[in-house]
Amino acid sequence: MRLRNLLHISLGALAALAVLAAPAWAACDGTMPQAGGTTIDVAGLKRYFVVRLPAAYDGRTAAPVVFAFHPFGMNAQYMQGRVPVGRMWPEAIAVFPEGSARDTSNIQPSWQGRPGELGDKDLKFFDAMLAWLDAHACADRARTFVLGYSNGAQFSNTLACERRSALAGAAIAAGRLNCAPLAATPLIWSHGLADRTASYGVAVEGIKTWATRNGCAAPPKAGTPGCFVGDGCTAAPLTFCTHPGGHEYDLPFTRAAIEFFKSLPASKAP
Repeated sequence: MRLRNLLHISLGALAALAVLAAPAWAACDGTMPQAGGTTIDVAGLKRYFVVRLPAAYDGRTAAPVVFAFHPFGMNAQYMQGRVPVGRMWPEAIAVFPEGSARDTSNIQPSWQGRPGELGDKDLKFFDAMLAWLDAHACADRARTFVLGYSNGAQFSNTLACERRSALAGAAIAAGRLNCAPLAATPLIWSHGLADRTASYGVAVEGIKTWATRNGCAAPPKAGTPGCFVGDGCTAAPLTFCTHPGGHEYDLPFTRAAIEFFKSLPASKAP
């Protein structure tokens, strides 16, 4: 009986190791997914996103994923030029989603700015893109990150609040926090001192909220150009980058965000 129990435990341990060894949530059979623009149906809406594969992509090695969300009124093409994820992280799969019209009176591409807004159309879109990656790409879902600028940053904060189990980290550029974080999340935030659209004070308050959720003894330093980390963040790291400009995307932030992402351990399966 004791031998049988030991054998059962050993087989269970081997099974667990096999799961850990496999690329998490990925279809890594060597199939090459469709790169470039893709349209999918999400709750009756046609939604568009662009996928850029690593140059050395082989369909068998699980690759990290970075979603980059554009600001209000822009599109996937704009974000590809503004945030060169592939150049900064050649091993990553870069996904550039495109927003949709808010309603018939405002047809500019945009994202929901808080949970529950617009029927959560963009949370549903994000879930659908993850499902697409699961089915078509060798994507390491334990290393899935989001980066957003302005309205796209608000949505990235919403994802950090509502889809924490799907993310390994988030990057916020010139955004707002319009939700209550439910769990600690590795996060890096960039904001301009002269921002008149989303004031610098709004960003500081958002960082303080994340500092509390991430178990920081003190939030990152604010008011001084440069990137600073929170003190004693026991639950998740937090970095705040300040630049002297206004409501703009600070180009060096792409490198800072990618380096932040690369420094993080793979997240646990939800």
